[in-house]
Amino acid sequence: MKQRRIEIYSDEPDNSVVRIPDNPFPASAIQGDSLFLLHGEAMDLVDELKHNPGSDSFYRAYRIASELEQRLRHYIEVCEQHDIELNFDIVCSVEDYQELLFD
Repeated sequence: MKQRRIEIYSDEPDNSVVRIPDNPFPASAIQGDSLFLLHGEAMDLVDELKHNPGSDSFYRAYRIASELEQRLRHYIEVCEQHDIELNFDIVCSVEDYQELLFD
């Protein structure tokens, strides 16, 4: 674990804005449990749209869910590496819907 000073522009819960040194733009920070809930909502959309997999809506929902899942997996991995116990895990994954994507 690194310890660095960061600039905090807003420390509003689930909506913090921070800037890490050497990054030109501030970042939006979200709590892991909120990220988990957003991923779940996106997965619900993917599931609702699975009957029309060729649609633009399905593809966009899938991409959003995939991006959120990638961030959520990274979050879980980092917490595990630092022995931070979480009370959630990914149950439904975009991988379950990959066969519906067209190349």
